[in-house]
Amino acid sequence: MKSQKNRGFTLVELLVVIAIIGILVALLLPAVAAAREAARKMSCQNNLKQLGLACRTYHNTYGRFPPNGRYSWNRQSNNAYNWWRTSRGSVFVRLLPFMEQDPIYNGLNFEWTTTAHNTRFWRLDGRVPFPGPNMKENRANIIPSFICSSANIDPHMTDANPQRARAITCYAWSLGNQLMNSRGNWCVDYPGNIFGTGPGNHGNDARGYRLSGVFSRAFWAAKFRDIADGESQVIAMGEALPQKSDHFRNGWFSPNTMWCATTGPVNYPVVGIGDRAFSNANANPPLNPHGCTHFKNWQTSQSFKSAHKGGAQFVFVDGSVQFIGENIDYITYQRLGDRRDGEPIPEEWNVNY
Repeated sequence: MKSQKNRGFTLVELLVVIAIIGILVALLLPAVAAAREAARKMSCQNNLKQLGLACRTYHNTYGRFPPNGRYSWNRQSNNAYNWWRTSRGSVFVRLLPFMEQDPIYNGLNFEWTTTAHNTRFWRLDGRVPFPGPNMKENRANIIPSFICSSANIDPHMTDANPQRARAITCYAWSLGNQLMNSRGNWCVDYPGNIFGTGPGNHGNDARGYRLSGVFSRAFWAAKFRDIADGESQVIAMGEALPQKSDHFRNGWFSPNTMWCATTGPVNYPVVGIGDRAFSNANANPPLNPHGCTHFKNWQTSQSFKSAHKGGAQFVFVDGSVQFIGENIDYITYQRLGDRRDGEPIPEEWNVNY
C-alpha cells in the first residue's frame, strides 16, 4: 500500500478552507470596525472632557465661563463700529491657554479692533496688522483637541491655502433652548424659547435674563451661580458637524461660527456640503418641503450633530460627558439645554437612548 503522507489538498478541500477563511473574515471585519469606532468615540469624549475642564478652569480664573468675542451694540463695544468690526475671537480662542495652546493665544492682540467679519487679519504675530503674504493666520491652526476623528472631515480646513484657510472644529458651545427664528420662514417646526427663558433671537444678546443656555452668541457667558438647575443637569458644549451649517465653515477662531442651540433635535438630517442634492441657495432640499433640512436654516443647522451612530456626545457644566441619543424626549432635551427652566429632569433620562 502506498504512503499517504505527501498527499496534497484536493480542489474541494481548498475551496472549503477558502470559504471558511472568508466567513471568519466577514465575521471579524464588523468587530474590527466597531472597535475602531469605539476608540474614536472615546477620543471624542476625551476632547469634550478637555473642553469642559478648560471651561471650569477659565471660570476659576475669571469668575465666569469664557464669553464669545462678539459685541451686540455700540454701548457695549464702546466705539462706533457695528458688531462684526469689534469681533475679538470665539469662545475657543479664550480657552486656548487652558488647552496647552499658549503660543497661538500669546500672539493675539486683544486691544486691536479687527475690521473684517472673520478676524482674517489676526496673524500669528497679531501685533502687526498686515504682515507679509506668507504669514500664517491664527485661524489656520488645526487644533487636534477640536477634531472628532469619526467626523471624517480631513483636511480640517475650508480651502487649500494652509496660510489663510479656516481650520474647523467638531464642537460647539450651547445657547440652550434659545429663540431661533427660521431663515425666510423656511422651517417653523422648532422655534425655541419654550420655557420663556431665551427670548433673545439667535442668542444675539448680552443680557443673561434673555438667554437660555450657558453661552451667548454675543459677549456674555454664565457664572456658576447662573446655573440654577444644577451643574450636572445643564449642557455646556456638544458635538457639531462643520459641513452641516453655513456658519460652521467659519472655523473655530471666528466669533460667528460654532454657536449651537438645543432647539433643533439631535442629529437632525440637514443636507450639507458633500451630500447628494446639496444646494447653497435653494430653500427646499428634497428631504423636507419646508426647508428644515437646509444648511442655512438655523433652527436645525445650528443644532448639535455627530458622526456617531444614534446620537451625539455632550459635556455638561460639571465637566461630565454624556452620550445623548437622537430619540431622547424633545422636552427633556430642551431642559438639559436650559440652565434655569426650573423643572426637574426625569430620573434615568438617558436610559434606552
